[in-house]
Amino acid sequence: MTRVLHVLDARCDATALQTLATLVSRLDGDHDSHAVAAIDPGIRSLAARFLDRPLHLAPRRLARALNFAPGLADLGRTFRADVVHAWGADAARVAAARLRRTPLVVSVLDPAAARQDARWIRSLPAAAVSVGQQVMRARLVAAGLSPGRVAVIRGAVDFAQINQTRRSDVRQRLVGSAGPVALMHGPPTRAGGQFFGLWAAAIVSQVRPDLRVILPYASQESRRLRRFVRAIGMPDLLVVPDPDETWPHLLGAADVFVCPAVGEINTEPLAWAMAAGVPIVGSAVRSVAELIADRHNGLLSKPAVPRLLAGRWLAAIEDGDLVRRITDVARGQAFEVFGLRNFCDHYARLYENLLAGRDVGDGIRDTAMVA
Repeated sequence: MTRVLHVLDARCDATALQTLATLVSRLDGDHDSHAVAAIDPGIRSLAARFLDRPLHLAPRRLARALNFAPGLADLGRTFRADVVHAWGADAARVAAARLRRTPLVVSVLDPAAARQDARWIRSLPAAAVSVGQQVMRARLVAAGLSPGRVAVIRGAVDFAQINQTRRSDVRQRLVGSAGPVALMHGPPTRAGGQFFGLWAAAIVSQVRPDLRVILPYASQESRRLRRFVRAIGMPDLLVVPDPDETWPHLLGAADVFVCPAVGEINTEPLAWAMAAGVPIVGSAVRSVAELIADRHNGLLSKPAVPRLLAGRWLAAIEDGDLVRRITDVARGQAFEVFGLRNFCDHYARLYENLLAGRDVGDGIRDTAMVA
C-alpha cells in the first residue's frame, strides 16, 4: 500500500481542491491510503467544503520564511507517509524542510508563477513535478528544470456528476428565471481577464438586457470587480454563488462559459465546460488554445478586446447551429482527454515512478496530445 500525504497551502484554490477531492476519493482504497494536511488555517476551512475526509492542520510557526511547521513532521511519522504530494509552492517548501527523507511530488498550480517556482524546485533534485498543461511544463523547463522531472497530467471530469446536475434545480436556485446566463472562469485574477469579461458583458447586455454573469469563488480581484459593476450602474449583472459550489453545479446553471484571459491560466474549468456541453468563449492565449480551437470546439477572440469578445459571446447565445456543432466536438474530446481512469492511473503511476527511481513521466502520456 502506498501512503500519500497531501499538503496544501493558500495557493490551492477551489479548482485545485476539486481536483484533489477527485484524486483521493478514487485512489483511496485497498492499494493506496491518502491523508490531507493544510499549513494555512484559511485553506483548511476552504478545503473542508470540497473534501469528504478529516483535514489536519500543521501551521507554520514563528515566520513564513523559516518553513517551520513541527506538526507536519509529526503527522508524516504518524501516517507513515511513503510520498508527500505538495499542492503549491509554499506547501512544497515546508514539506521539503520538515519531511526531508520522504519522496516529494510538487503540483505547480499557477502558470504565472511557474518560472519562479522552478528556481527553487531545482534545489530539490529528487522531487517530481506535476502540471496540468503543456504551457506550464514549457515554462518550468525554460527556467532550468529537467524535462524528465515534469509530468503533464490533465484534470479529470466526472460525467456522472454532470448528468446528475442536469436533472437538478441548480439553475433556478442560482439565477432564478434570468437568462441568458454566462459562467465566468474563476477565481478571478488579473491574468484571468475577468475585468475585460465584464466590459464585454456590459456590451452584450445592451442586446440582451436579461443577461446574468456568474462570478465564482472569492479573491481580491473579485472584490474589485463587484465594485466595478456598481460603479457602472449594473449591480444586477453579477451573480455571486456560495463558495462551495462545484464546477458541475455552476455549469448546470450556465448557457455559456466565458474565459477572457489576458495571461496564462489554469484550464481545468474549461475541461468541465467541454464535458458539460456548454459553449466556451475565450481568449486566444496559449493555455486556452491548447484545448480550444476557434469555431471547432469553442470560440476564441483576441485578448483584452471586450468588443470582439462580446461578438463571440453573442454568437454563442444566438447561433444555435454553431453551438450544437462546437459543443458536440468539445464533449467528445472531453471524454477522451479528461477521463477519470487516465487521471487516476497517471497519478498512481507518478507515485510509483518516484518510489522506484524511474523517470517521472515513465508510462504517463498527455492525453490532450494524443486524443
